[in-house]
Parts: sequence; C-alpha cells; structure tokens
Amino acid sequence: MSDMHKQILEDLGYKLVDCGNHWRTSALYRGGDNSTAIQIYKDSGVWTDYVTEGGHKPLKQLIQLTLRDNPKKLKSVLKSIDSEPDALMQSKPKTLIEMDKVYDQSILEKLFPNYTFYSKKKISESTQKLFKVGLAGSGNMYRRMVFPIYNEHSQIIGFSGRKVDSNNGAKWKHIGKKNNWIYPAYVPNKETVDSIIDDTGEVYLVESIGDAMALYDQGIKNVLVIFGLSVSSSIISYLSGKAINKIIIAGNNDFNSEVNRGLMASIKNYLKLSSYFDLDVLSIKVPPKGFNDLGDAHQSGSDLLAWSKISNDVTKQRQFISDFVSKHDQNFSQAHKKKAKKINE
Repeated sequence: MSDMHKQILEDLGYKLVDCGNHWRTSALYRGGDNSTAIQIYKDSGVWTDYVTEGGHKPLKQLIQLTLRDNPKKLKSVLKSIDSEPDALMQSKPKTLIEMDKVYDQSILEKLFPNYTFYSKKKISESTQKLFKVGLAGSGNMYRRMVFPIYNEHSQIIGFSGRKVDSNNGAKWKHIGKKNNWIYPAYVPNKETVDSIIDDTGEVYLVESIGDAMALYDQGIKNVLVIFGLSVSSSIISYLSGKAINKIIIAGNNDFNSEVNRGLMASIKNYLKLSSYFDLDVLSIKVPPKGFNDLGDAHQSGSDLLAWSKISNDVTKQRQFISDFVSKHDQNFSQAHKKKAKKINE
C-alpha cells in the first residue's frame, strides 16, 4: 500500500491512527464514529469493519463505499489507483498478516480456582475472580497464575501468567500478541473496565496486572495495563476513541536503583502520548512514597484511593519532566528532547 493510497484515505476524511502493522479508523462510509471500528493493514490495504463483522475486503471497496454518492469523484479516484496496481485488488489478507489467535473459552476450565498467591499480596478473592485468574497445573503456563486476555468481542486472544515459585523462570510470561491487548478493558463482567473508563473519562496506565488489581481492589477500576515500560499504539488508538479527560501514567518508581527506569519510562510515555492528547489531559503519578510499585504499596496497607486524589501541580510537573530529560539526555531520543522542550513553551 503506497503513500498515495494513505493520502487518498486521509483526503476522504479517514483519521488513521498508527498501530504498527495496521491503522485503526472510524467507519465513515456508514457514518460511524468509533475510531477503532475499522482496521486497515498497511502492507496490503486489506480492511475489516469489526462492528459489522463483514470479513476482510480490498481497500478499493472501502473507497467505493465511501464515495458511492459522488460518482464523479469516485471515478477520478479509481482512475488514479488503477494506474498503480498492487494489493488493493486482493480480497484476502496476505499470509504475512498475522491475526490474533482466538482461544476456546473451555480452556479456562483447566485452571484451578486457587487464589493463595495473590491473597498473600492482599488482593481480595472477589477481585481475582473478576479478573478471571486461575492457577495452571500443566502446559506452557505450569505453576503460573494465568489471566485470560479478551478483545472487544469477548473472545480470548491471549494469556498472561505470573510465576508463583521462586525459580529461574521469567516473572511474567505472555501468550499472544500483547501489543494488541487492551487489558482489562474487555474482561466480561457485569460492569466492564471499558464502561468504567467511558463513565469516568479517566484512565490509569500501569505496568503490570498486579498493579491493576491493587488499584481495582481499592475502588480505582478505570485502569489499563501496558505490560512493560511502553504504552502500545493499540492502547493509544483505543484511548483516542474515548472522551478522555485525564490519563494518569502510574508506572513504577525505582528510586533505590542506580537508574530509575520506572520513572524514566513514565516520562517517555508522557512525551509519547503528548503527540496525541492535550498536555492538560496527561499526568504522571508515582507510587506512594517509599514504594516501587502500586502492588507493594497496596500489600503494605497504603490508601491508594487517598493517593489518587492528590493533585499534581501541572506547571511544576512539566518543568520536572523537562529538567529530568535534560539531566538524563543520554537515555532519551532526539524526538523526546524536542517534545520535552516544547511542553514548557
């Protein structure tokens, strides 16, 4: 798919949100306003509308549907793209397009309802049940607390597992394409996190599921997990389709380490998000004093609800970010440095 085709879509009014190997956008051809309804693969132009569930189609068909009431313009656009034949004419995705694998719900029956591991971390059994977690007694997730990952259609598209033993294995293990995950937004419950984010207009971004459950257990349920240090383009796309008033980046604070990677990551995420959201929407909130992460703070009895209500001085925070980037400039890209300078202008 060429730059010309991308330009044609933008000229037609499609606001394309970059999600790595694909774009997400609203279904303008049918008057839709959900900014993540359509997924368009960059390499082929093949697209699908997740709301209508009409399968995969060539990009040429999207253009035809969009301009069906303007035959003169449609003819002109089709003439321009026909002069550059490529994957637009395909009706199926290329084999190198990797779709999320969908797992049968029955797989959850293999998990034991053993909540001891997180109960020791003061996470209530009710919260654990809402997150659908269970202990794996066999397979790739053996001896791990396993969390099923759901998409917007309530389908399981992956798993995240936290080891329960002090062995040499990785602390967390993921099955699936975690860069596509919007978790726990779509975990099926009477009240989903997705609906809570809609209602509050606010969201907390945390590094791990443990941090998310810690907040959830204390009544802060509008939380998303970034599964590491960097917010994904899928989460950015998801949030861009919401009426978001506040994004709180609540990463770790590795204050007792030589390099505070948690705070550094939070600042990088702040600068990354500043390309998509107003600065007034963004803030960084480190865990309560003396704690590296929210899970530890919760386990020790910290009042996270009171912590969440402490307001940051926006002006001071922007200056702090700018000063931090300047002081640790070797750890930031030129793009980061430019954005850090710009936020104080």
